[in-house]
Amino acid sequence: MGPARYDISGVKTFLSHRYYEGTVSFLPAERNLGTPRDKMQDAPNVQQPKLFECQDTWTVIRGKFLAINAASMSCACPRSPKGLSPSAHLADGTTDLILVRKCSRLDFLRHLLRHTNKDDQFDHSFVEVYRVKQFRFTPRYQECDSEVDLRESGATGKRFLSQICREHRACGCMPSQSNWNCDGEILPHTAIQVRVCQLVEAVVEMLRSFEHKIVSSQH
Repeated sequence: MGPARYDISGVKTFLSHRYYEGTVSFLPAERNLGTPRDKMQDAPNVQQPKLFECQDTWTVIRGKFLAINAASMSCACPRSPKGLSPSAHLADGTTDLILVRKCSRLDFLRHLLRHTNKDDQFDHSFVEVYRVKQFRFTPRYQECDSEVDLRESGATGKRFLSQICREHRACGCMPSQSNWNCDGEILPHTAIQVRVCQLVEAVVEMLRSFEHKIVSSQH
């Protein structure tokens, strides 16, 4: 089938309009590393001291998502000149986490089409993007009911009943599971944790400095 298989798979996925329900938790990156909404990849001056503002508090988001993407580089290509996340950079030790919440097919198509032009693909009410150091996803059927939910509901037997519902579904079928696609490689796990690692920080900084000089010379 050749390269056409990617187009066929994309159309099939779009038409299925399948969403993924669960919890996304992430550790935000330091503020001086910018945000995914930055207009361009601005390489910092490596001679400046690194004054990181430490953020060790995890952010938790629960919901239904049509897509959960992570990009450590722009991922630009002929069909998407700006890429999946235009300001993402390999050298900063972060990844841009893109959450597309459940929406209509038309809205999702509008989001996808913006990757083909210069419009901001993140400028939708159902799209959220964060620059993170690590993140994890837990599907709904693997979650435990939180103590907060139990206290607010006032139902002491909720945990027991909800576990029965998850393990013994009325239809007699098991919950459908999905896989993660990591740069073309299929990961056979629904729950996943991702961490960005910089193995050779000195080389990375040197490359960013070289890139910054090239950009400056072009201006």
